[in-house]
Amino acid sequence: MFAQIKALCAVCGLTLLASTPAAAGTIFFDGFETPEENDWAVYQIAGDNSDWVTTGGAGIEIQDQSLGITSAYEGEQYVELDSDNARGGNPGDTNSVMAAFVNFVVGQTYEISFAYRPRTNTANDNIIELYAVNFDGTDILSGALLASVNETTSSLSGWTIISVLYTAQTGVNGIAFAAAGIDNTLGGFIDAVRVSDVPLPAALPLFLAGLAGFGVASRRTRRA
Repeated sequence: MFAQIKALCAVCGLTLLASTPAAAGTIFFDGFETPEENDWAVYQIAGDNSDWVTTGGAGIEIQDQSLGITSAYEGEQYVELDSDNARGGNPGDTNSVMAAFVNFVVGQTYEISFAYRPRTNTANDNIIELYAVNFDGTDILSGALLASVNETTSSLSGWTIISVLYTAQTGVNGIAFAAAGIDNTLGGFIDAVRVSDVPLPAALPLFLAGLAGFGVASRRTRRA
């Protein structure tokens, strides 16, 4: 059995390496350049196309790199979700959640990526979580955790790209980010959120057709 598994994996690996995937197509992107800020403010709706809605916490804090805390990963602005009660923020917990609609197709695989950078060197202070969600435009009805990142400025000194593959499920129509660290107005930064569809490798249909043909030939041999 072990030899059969190794042989099957070798065939699959050879097939994938021999094929060239078609270019993935971006279906959603946000660099948080809107609303335009001189320093920082907190919004309940934000993003380049006003895609993001606050579903929990103080709100979506847009910061401009002119503050001198960090440069943006791309453009000039980025988000901090351990937000603030001032400058447009809701009262209560500063750890916030934002959600946006994404045009997912059930069964299609997507790459979801975002730029992440920790703000502090305090353990468990910069946690950012990514979810696939059922979103009604105001509230998150249900969600599934896709990724959680937890770094400090000692373990990560700059921006990094976090990327996951996700196959869309029935009832999922959006993504959400949550600050899940210490509730103290200081947390991880987010920028350059992207969702791209991931097409099958060009050779995979041929590989599957070949397996089907092999099965037909085997049945004919047994009949003979």
